[in-house]
Amino acid sequence: MRLILYNVRYGTGTGLSYHVPAPFSGNFRRSTVRFKRITDYLMNLSPDIIGLVEVDGGSYRHEGNCQAETAASSMGGHHRFAVKYGEGISRIPVLRSQGNAIVSRLAPIKTDCHDLGRGMKRNALEVVYSDFSLVLVHLSLGSRSRRHQIRTLRDLCSSREKPLILAGDYNTLSGPEELAPLRETGMTSVNELGLPTYPCRKPRKELDFVLISEEISAKGFSIPDVRFSDHLPLICDLEISH
Repeated sequence: MRLILYNVRYGTGTGLSYHVPAPFSGNFRRSTVRFKRITDYLMNLSPDIIGLVEVDGGSYRHEGNCQAETAASSMGGHHRFAVKYGEGISRIPVLRSQGNAIVSRLAPIKTDCHDLGRGMKRNALEVVYSDFSLVLVHLSLGSRSRRHQIRTLRDLCSSREKPLILAGDYNTLSGPEELAPLRETGMTSVNELGLPTYPCRKPRKELDFVLISEEISAKGFSIPDVRFSDHLPLICDLEISH
């Protein structure tokens, strides 16, 4: 099974022009053309599942269409999208379309959204399949909120009923040792060498992780040098023991 994790920055691109005429003003760009390039690239990798972080659920940026649904149409598969913010923020225009999504060839059995308790980005999207579950996150930039969120994820890992994949942008600004509570539950990183994933042009920090439970083994892993976003994608070939 091939899993790709990619923070796509809402398909708004990267580079110096992203901050013209004002810092981060590129976040409000229209994304249709850029996201088409991302989708074409991902489909050429023949994924079974894609975890999309910072994906647009249907704002003006993507002509009112959900980017995850667009990717699922290209794959001939299914998509599940969740706004990443708490209830109050999720009512604000544009922000209510900012979230995370799981796109897959496999048919989901169930979908849940777990509130991680603290921080603006606080929703964890879980999609349950017949043989495993995948939880997708985008954790808080604030260190205190992030520590709380990681402890909540630890409890989720401890109570799991199926083999588990825990993926996302963890914003581990202090380093991967922040994820020690998750490793205590038996979760291990597919990126064994700790290769950096951010920023895309000169990666220095490992922010994006795919963690797997002991029933899952990694058969292949790579981080391609592509610059559709400010993050690099993770390509993981996984095998689940039955």
